[in-house]
Amino acid sequence: MRVRQVVITEPFQTAVREVELPDPAPNQILVQTEASAISAGTELAVFTGTHQWLKDPNLLDWKFPFRPGYSAAGKVLAVGSQISACQPGDRVAYPGNHASAELLTLGHERGRLWKLPAGADARMAAWACIARYGMGAAIRAGITLGRSAAVLGLGVIGQITLRCLVAAGAYPVIGIDGVAMRRQAALAGGASAVIDLNAGDLASQLQAVLGQKGVEIVADATGLPDAVPAAMSLACDGGQVVIVGSPRGKAKEVNFYDDLHRRYLEVTGAHGNMLFEPAHTRLAGAWDINKAQHWLLQALHRGSVSLDGLVRHVIAPEEIGQAYDGLLKRKEEYLGVLVRWD
Repeated sequence: MRVRQVVITEPFQTAVREVELPDPAPNQILVQTEASAISAGTELAVFTGTHQWLKDPNLLDWKFPFRPGYSAAGKVLAVGSQISACQPGDRVAYPGNHASAELLTLGHERGRLWKLPAGADARMAAWACIARYGMGAAIRAGITLGRSAAVLGLGVIGQITLRCLVAAGAYPVIGIDGVAMRRQAALAGGASAVIDLNAGDLASQLQAVLGQKGVEIVADATGLPDAVPAAMSLACDGGQVVIVGSPRGKAKEVNFYDDLHRRYLEVTGAHGNMLFEPAHTRLAGAWDINKAQHWLLQALHRGSVSLDGLVRHVIAPEEIGQAYDGLLKRKEEYLGVLVRWD
């Protein structure tokens, strides 16, 4: 089968190539993509040549030309002889690259897929794998019903984080970002209020919104290590800080005694791939990756996790380089970007 694949050929350069896919092996599933979603943090780190894994000689998949993307939805075309969990015609979400079709290998990290609810929109379901990285705050914080929360950084992961906290019953949920369009998107997605990162002292602005000092849950979705101390400063004494954006680098100026220890704060990581790990099942009340993805697909389909205001651009595959450039340089215009393959 002849398919098209997006590749990042070198920093700041993309292309769409054609390759031939064989028929599925006994342990493989062939899926035709309807839509794939851009994960700006990871994909831009590769696009700009700054992702730390590009320099690791042991990670051969993380080299140029690199196939970006890990969140897609489509239809099963064919299955190998060992496959019984799905059949041709099933509509599924899966951790797919930006490509018109994929061969998924059973037992491989990229070989997972999840059936869509009946009548689900593939352009909505394409966000489900990315959304898992944002929902980590609502899982990691434990009981969220009725607890106040703030999300620092309202890119795609921050938007999903905020919307999952809303769906989990947190209230009020406050979005914080310096980009006006992102703040408006957060309000459309259910935020109780938003704060301009550039409009003065964050803790004072937050106190004015809440009527008290600090929130119970702070989710840092910036991906910036130096934002972690700022996130800690927004939590109430005894509060929780959950890191959902990947902070690539080292934080400075953290006073662990005054800013964490004496204040009885809990600071935790919530990387979406920890839902693969047995340790996470013990820590988070029997959550695993399958439970998370099925919950997200249902929540997206029902609208309890809203995508309102999130998807700003729907593009053809050949436009992905332009979209990366927009995500880097025009943050008032670009937020969620969906690649259409149908």
